[in-house]
Amino acid sequence: MKRLVLIAAFALPLIAAAQPPAPPAPMAPPAPPAPKPMSPEHMQQMMQASMGAMAPAMAQMTSAMVEAQLAAAVKPETAERIAVFKHNLYESLLKKGFTQQQAVEIVVATPLPGSSSGGR
Repeated sequence: MKRLVLIAAFALPLIAAAQPPAPPAPMAPPAPPAPKPMSPEHMQQMMQASMGAMAPAMAQMTSAMVEAQLAAAVKPETAERIAVFKHNLYESLLKKGFTQQQAVEIVVATPLPGSSSGGR
């Protein structure tokens, strides 16, 4: 029995050493290579191609916006709201101390809210 215990005591480290090593911890994937800088000519070509592809869609959107603005402009309530806006602006300018001439000039020069074309 002593021999069996003695053999087991010497054999266990040998058996443990004979087992295959644990697999290595997974490594992080390598970082992608840094992109090469583009030449100015290549960048310009890419931008021109992008703009060329977007031009038809932009033209349709612009046309739709103009049509929507015209549809709103022909409504009598639109003229009413513009008149109220301009009148309120004029009256507020007078209250702030502007002369009548200055107030008129400011009202004429002030575009309507949301107007990019300066619709006066």
